[in-house]
Amino acid sequence: MSNPPPSPAASRTVRCYHCREVFDVPPKAMSISCPWCYKRVTLDDIVVKDTCMQSRVQTCGRLLVHRKGSIVASIIEAMQGIEILGHAEGAITSGGPVLIGPKARVKGDVTAPSIWMEPGAVIESGYFKIIGPDRLAKGPSRPPEPPAPIVCTANDRPPVVVPAWKPVLRR
Repeated sequence: MSNPPPSPAASRTVRCYHCREVFDVPPKAMSISCPWCYKRVTLDDIVVKDTCMQSRVQTCGRLLVHRKGSIVASIIEAMQGIEILGHAEGAITSGGPVLIGPKARVKGDVTAPSIWMEPGAVIESGYFKIIGPDRLAKGPSRPPEPPAPIVCTANDRPPVVVPAWKPVLRR
């Protein structure tokens, strides 16, 4: 007897945190090689209950920092969302929503499609950037439009035209 082929419902879709491409994986897989960039990606959800100090914490799943948990890393990245109830320090990037709990402490930049911060949360430093999940690493779709020139007039003087802004492109 042979096993039946796996059904499409027997896989889940994840986004690679290296190349940002989407692909399907088996439901019980814990880590796999990305078929696009061939780098190893972690698929499990990460739960931090104690102190965790690493250079990078990355997963295609979710990240949960418990109330007594503390995570310190230069890069903290979870493609399906982050929930911080304790302490988190580093550059935080999420492909899903970020929830910062009522007694949480966050230090560092946060980039996500949505950020929910409950009253009582402490933000020590950093920028918050709300961005769509399809634009996490791809940047703006087009350069900004330059503003129109401004015409200034004085009572007895001819009009003065301020030149329009010109974008500077560095290559």
